[in-house]
Order: sequence, then structure tokens, then C-alpha cells
Amino acid sequence: MKRVSYLLFLTILMLVSCGKSAEQQASEQQAKKKAELAKYQAAFKVAVMPTLDCLPAYLLKDSLLYDTAKVDIRLKEYNAQMDCDTAMIRHRVQAAFSDLVRTERLKRRKKVLMHYLTSTNASWKLIADRQSKVMKLAQLSDKILAMTRFSATDLFTDKVLKKAEPKYKVFRAQINDVFVRLKMLANHEIDAYWFQEPQATVAMQGDNILLYDTSESGISLGVLAIMDNEDRSSQETAFAEAYNKAIELINERGVKYYAALIKKYMGLTDAQVNALPTIKYTKTERPRQVDLLKAMDYVAKIRQ
Repeated sequence: MKRVSYLLFLTILMLVSCGKSAEQQASEQQAKKKAELAKYQAAFKVAVMPTLDCLPAYLLKDSLLYDTAKVDIRLKEYNAQMDCDTAMIRHRVQAAFSDLVRTERLKRRKKVLMHYLTSTNASWKLIADRQSKVMKLAQLSDKILAMTRFSATDLFTDKVLKKAEPKYKVFRAQINDVFVRLKMLANHEIDAYWFQEPQATVAMQGDNILLYDTSESGISLGVLAIMDNEDRSSQETAFAEAYNKAIELINERGVKYYAALIKKYMGLTDAQVNALPTIKYTKTERPRQVDLLKAMDYVAKIRQ
């Protein structure tokens, strides 16, 4: 009887112990989640796209080119620039790769506070589907062109159409996701598309037609914007230092040296990486006044 009572006592003791352990475990998990959330909120979050203007950010993150004691850099990946805009508007990120038309509109229309850490080498190519039989800009008459409203591609569309003077209206289709554009081109859904690198190289491998390259326009609209809704100046400085280190490495070794990064974040194959053009990057420098004024003037004319 005493033996049974003793065993019963041990069983109850074990059950109580297990109960405390489960309760303690739940408490620890909650504390861990709270700590992770605090770290995430304190981190310097950067909105990036699967485009080559963002390659320095991917490199500095994957290679830890920064002092983790000074800044915790986290990349927020998006496939559409409008999602980057939303992240900026809702203060989900502290920095974002974008273009001056988008950012100046956000400042003017949405009252988003920001400044520019640097201009970037972002450029766009207007590429016609080979089946559309569009060989030059004037032949875009009565055709459909994929672009993004309130962006650099909007400005450049106006610019090329004014120059080409097509006989009939050119219809603009807003296709935001860069990978959706590539799929549409592969399926011959519409006539022409704006692409950044590396998507432009992928598009040209299908024997499609290059109609216009903004890098030859003398207009530079790519920027890396920093949000001003809170003071993150020390983190910004640490990020800028890492960004410049990444620029040095890319310029020294070449874009194709980082094929693994490009395949990981931009979805290219080895053959597509090998076809990429030579691209040079510049260290942090503010956008040129002439480019800023051009974007501001364009935004002032936009109704929305």
C-alpha cells in the first residue's frame, strides 16, 4: 500500500513538473518572439527589387560588409515597385531603391518624408516583342506598351512618344511585377515592355527588338531613398559605408563574378548571367540637380 502511495505521489509530482515545464516553455517562447520583434523593429530595413541597381545591397547583406554591432541590415524583397512605395508610405522600411519620379510623387502627394543617400545606375530599356513587328518607335502606333504609372517609365514613355510621333494612340498597360512582364513577353501577350537589367538581358535573348535605352538619354533617375520619419542617422552611416564597400568589390571583380547572388535573388540562369552587359557602379553621391528638377517638373504635371 505504501509502495502504491509512493508511486502515485511520484506520478503526481511528475505531472506537476511537466505542467510547469510546459508553462515555462510557453513563456520563454513568448519572450523570444517579443525579443525578435524588438530586434526587427530596430533593424535597418531596405526595400529591394530583383534588379541590378540593388546588387550592392544584396552583396553587402550576404557578405556582411558591415559592423553588426552598429547596424542590423535586413532586406525586404519586392517584385513590384508599387509594393516598395507602400512599404515607404507605411514606414515598413528605412530605405528603398526607387526612381526620382516615384519618390518625388510620394513626397508631394503622400507627404512621405525622405532624403536621398545616393543616385543609382538604374536605367530602362524599351523592348518590342519580335512578333509585334515593331522595329522602331514610330511603329508603336495603336500598340500596347507595358509600363508603370507615376514612375521613370511613365516619364520616358512620354519622352519617346513625343519624339517618335506615332500616327495613332499608344496604349499603356500597367504591369507592375517584373517577372509577370517577362512571362507576358514570352507568351507574346502585348507589343512592348520597359525592363531594367537583368530582365532586359533576359528579354533580348528571345530575339526581341531594342527600341530605346534610357542610359543614352543623359537622364539619370535611379535613387536610394532614406526615410525621415525617425532618426536612423547612425544606421544610415553604417549602411552607406557597407554600400560603398560593395561598390568597390563589384567594380573590381565585375558583375558576373557575383553570378551566385544574381541567380539567387534575380532568378537568372548561368547563360543569362553570362550575357549581362558590363555595368559600373558609383559610390554614394546625391542625385544631380538637373535630374531632380526634371522629375519634380514631371510630377507637378501629374494629376494624381
